[in-house]
Amino acid sequence: MDELCELAGQLLTNIRAEGTPDDARRVFHHIMNSADRGLIVVAENKTGTLCGYAYASYEWRAEFGGETMDIVALFVAPQWRGKGVGGGLIGALLDNAKERGIRRISAEVHPGNAAIERTLESSGFDPERRTLWGFRI
Repeated sequence: MDELCELAGQLLTNIRAEGTPDDARRVFHHIMNSADRGLIVVAENKTGTLCGYAYASYEWRAEFGGETMDIVALFVAPQWRGKGVGGGLIGALLDNAKERGIRRISAEVHPGNAAIERTLESSGFDPERRTLWGFRI
């Protein structure tokens, strides 16, 4: 869990998020305590060191005929980028979605993140043009 939270901290710093590794730890524990909340998949090298992770949540939406998956985070450690780790993580999420009967998977991409766009496109995703609105309390 410590290694996972360290990677999450790198991602949060990269995207200039308000969250901290401790916030990520709370989220990961929340997700891991119920198979109906979401899924966290990790990639390890041969020695067991984490190379990257992906985290997805599940939602029920009539618009898409039932359960959907939202890819919340995908992060690959810098030294492992360009080696298929991100595609492998996306593949694991897609396999899980198929097992659950999910017919729609979405991913929000921060502007300028061409690497994740290429990974998603090579995995069969198409860009959807929607406007994301937020409200902070």
